[in-house]
Amino acid sequence: MAVGLSFVELVSDDGASPRDDEETLASRRIRPPPAWLGRLVAASPRFRYVALMAVLVGGLLAADQAVRPIPSPAAQTAGLVYADRGHCPSTISCQVEGRPRQDMWASYDALFLSSSAYGGSVWYDPKTGIVYFQELDAVGASGQTITLIEQRLDSKPDVSFAPTVDISPRSRAAGPGSVRRNALVTARRGPWLITASLAGPANARLPLDAALHWAAIAPLPG
Repeated sequence: MAVGLSFVELVSDDGASPRDDEETLASRRIRPPPAWLGRLVAASPRFRYVALMAVLVGGLLAADQAVRPIPSPAAQTAGLVYADRGHCPSTISCQVEGRPRQDMWASYDALFLSSSAYGGSVWYDPKTGIVYFQELDAVGASGQTITLIEQRLDSKPDVSFAPTVDISPRSRAAGPGSVRRNALVTARRGPWLITASLAGPANARLPLDAALHWAAIAPLPG
């Protein structure tokens, strides 16, 4: 069955007539909803609830997308970017030597008495000579382990903090009846992160005083 449209002629105050093919507001017909939709809404209160929740969730998602700030690329990066393996930035091919520089070795030797250094490494850029990482490994007379590390983090020399100590609770080692103590001394000196990691048997004294002093005065590579 076709739906017809009615046209009426209106005369304005100035006597002008509208266009004959212009549809008046009163003549517009609204198409009724399908009969099956009306039966579904009337028969199922749950349908009305689900429809309302869909409208609310859609509005919240749209508002969230409108106000969520887009992070700046500059804010996502800070300092040097290091690879998963290795101690140099991902863009630099470092050369590695099997012992740290002599000034680090001498500072250790002056402070950590009754211990023996047995190894370490230094990572540096052979093109510029810039050192990015130094490590010295030693062992104490009572079985303590000493690991001294200097790690270049970034090029901001204004970030510093004095040496701090973090002592871990006594932990039981792999051997039966063996209990060990652990301590970590940390300091930030300009672009360098300085750490001294200490561990040893529960009855052995850890060289905390030497580690604190070394973290504060150890010479740093240029």
